[in-house]
Amino acid sequence: MSVFSIGHYDYELDTFMQMLEEANITMIADVRAFPNSKRHPQYNQESFEKWLENQHMQLLGGRRKQSQEIGDSLNEGWDNQSFHNYADYTLTDEFKIGVNELIEMSKEETVAILCAEQHPSRCHRLIISNWLVAHKIEVNHIIFNSKEGIKVVPHQLGKWGAMPILEDDGEVVYPKQT
Repeated sequence: MSVFSIGHYDYELDTFMQMLEEANITMIADVRAFPNSKRHPQYNQESFEKWLENQHMQLLGGRRKQSQEIGDSLNEGWDNQSFHNYADYTLTDEFKIGVNELIEMSKEETVAILCAEQHPSRCHRLIISNWLVAHKIEVNHIIFNSKEGIKVVPHQLGKWGAMPILEDDGEVVYPKQT
């Protein structure tokens, strides 16, 4: 089983569709906090429904607030506060429900988690991908740039940010590296 990751960025719809075709994507798991785009209305949730099966996965959405329950030290490996906040969120029951729904969908469909950012290193898709790979689920990022075209890049833990640690209880944390 595997999961893909893609950002819609500002791609023309034809380019975006080619990216999906490259990986044979049959379903989008929309992990945007707000599944709409003012600048690119072709990526609004109701627009997606016209041309591709999709599901807004609110429980995996980004833009999480700072946790009041989780101590700062567990995920202090992240200098970026929004990534730190999302890493804290992955320790909650809500995240576990959402990620388990994603895993179940991936058993039936070829799923790509979608957000707006072009590259996963700039998006909470990175942290979702870390969690999945740490739990032995393959993740590939569908990336486009004008020089190289469409690439499908296997996810590597710690490549684009803090190095995750899988604890004995299955939690993924990002302690400060010394």
